[in-house]
Amino acid sequence: MDETIKGIIKDENVLVTATVCTETVEYARRIHDTWPTATAAMGRIIAGAILLASTLKEGQKIMLQVKGDGPLKEVVAECDWLYRVRAYVKRPHIYMGLKGEKIDVGRAVGKGFLNVIRDLGLREYYQSSVELQTGEIATDIAYYLNVSEQIPSAVSLGVFVETDNSVRAAGGFMIQTMPETKIEIVEYLERKLSEAQPASSMILNGMTSLQMLEEAVGLPIEVIHIAEIKYYCSCTKERVINAIITLGRDEIKKMIEKGKTVNVECYFCKKKYKLSIEELRNLLREL
Repeated sequence: MDETIKGIIKDENVLVTATVCTETVEYARRIHDTWPTATAAMGRIIAGAILLASTLKEGQKIMLQVKGDGPLKEVVAECDWLYRVRAYVKRPHIYMGLKGEKIDVGRAVGKGFLNVIRDLGLREYYQSSVELQTGEIATDIAYYLNVSEQIPSAVSLGVFVETDNSVRAAGGFMIQTMPETKIEIVEYLERKLSEAQPASSMILNGMTSLQMLEEAVGLPIEVIHIAEIKYYCSCTKERVINAIITLGRDEIKKMIEKGKTVNVECYFCKKKYKLSIEELRNLLREL
């Protein structure tokens, strides 16, 4: 079972969050038929969205969107307060080889922006954007947290793709200090995290989310919350119809004139929806 855990370092003002989401990322890989580089990028952004979802309140959700000039073009993940996550990559059939011992995600992403969109359950969305620093996603999320939200943060994300293209390990952790955090603790954590194993290595070694955090910080963790992760898509035919309505009367008329059933595929779960000519005519009459 995939899980996420949230806690604090015992007796210290440091928030810690970790996730093991191997099964979820493997499920996403199968849905989208991704090749290794696309799998690694999508897995990292899924883990990142799960970590940031730990800051959400009831009814809220968060979306991470990486848009770059590299071959992948765009990678997106969305997670809600119940840790229901979904994702997609615009160009799934990308493999760029290795950089050292790791899949070269940075070159596949290229230069561009990380967009963070928060749905706080209100009428409007709140979006922040930062320029990509490396394209490796973990450092870009940490940069976003430090610059846009002014929360000193360290983020580690990892995905291990097996030779048969399956996902053998996926997850990550996030450490966040607060204004009250003692400088000695901050300096200690900087040293400790610089020596920490990659998140994917910890997961490959069989560590749980809690064990990853304990290994990363070397201090006792007081657990606040543990939750199960699920890949879940909220798409429905009603939402597809509403999206078509936003195109306006002229576009719907053009669809009707073509005389063909309209086929729509969800980006996130690949589910297909069909709208007949009669359904389109009914939409036009309602408009």
